[in-house]
Amino acid sequence: MKKNLTNFLIVGLLVIAAFLAGNLWTKIKNEKKEEEKIKSAQTTPVAGTSDFNPPKSAKPEVKFFVMSFCPYGNQAESGLEPVYQLLKDKVSWQPRYIVSDKKASCEQSCPYRVWNDQAKQRCQSGVDTGQVKSLEDCRKQYFPYSSAEECLKKACAGIKEGEWESLHGDQELHQDIREICALKQDDWEKWWKFVSLVNKNCNYQNVDSCWEAQAREAELDVDKIKVCERQEADDLLKKEVEELKKYQATGSPTVFINDALYDG
Repeated sequence: MKKNLTNFLIVGLLVIAAFLAGNLWTKIKNEKKEEEKIKSAQTTPVAGTSDFNPPKSAKPEVKFFVMSFCPYGNQAESGLEPVYQLLKDKVSWQPRYIVSDKKASCEQSCPYRVWNDQAKQRCQSGVDTGQVKSLEDCRKQYFPYSSAEECLKKACAGIKEGEWESLHGDQELHQDIREICALKQDDWEKWWKFVSLVNKNCNYQNVDSCWEAQAREAELDVDKIKVCERQEADDLLKKEVEELKKYQATGSPTVFINDALYDG
């Protein structure tokens, strides 16, 4: 039984990986927001492998690291939800959210936001593939600084300690927190329904005004989510960052089964 459960999870993840790979080119063309961020590589999906052989256990543990509006993370959630419906509490499900310290993230990104020969080559590649209009547009958008020191002064100095960010903006960060808060209601059926409805009906630009209707349809306690978001956000995000560091998870989705990285 242990082997069957784990093998079923592997098969499910292989299907997800194949689906992601088949849609990669379309997503590169259509998801312009992904291309507008320095960290866009974090959202590149990984391929599966039939050789994946995690440790066996009576109750497999699945950790999946996502961002609430990463298209690849949303696809992975869509693939994992029917696996949940089949196995339910036979598996320990642990969704985690990829967030970062805003100031530290800014400082770490500065060397990669400088206009130099390497940046020019990357921009030229973007122009050649039609992802950006011109070298000048690319420079202004992605590499606006002449040195890392200029970036630190202009982009990072004004950021306060203890501020958080998620790749697709503030509203995604808010939704990351709300989905973590929804977990605290200890009802997986409602949580999966909430996440699925948000993925279907909301986006990173409107979720602050869209999420509540989805939570009510999922029969979650909206007031509890609001209180949790207001009072516990900082502590919850610190725990997410601890998990990110422990598992060195930066890409959405990143999946572990029994602490073994599913990467292919």
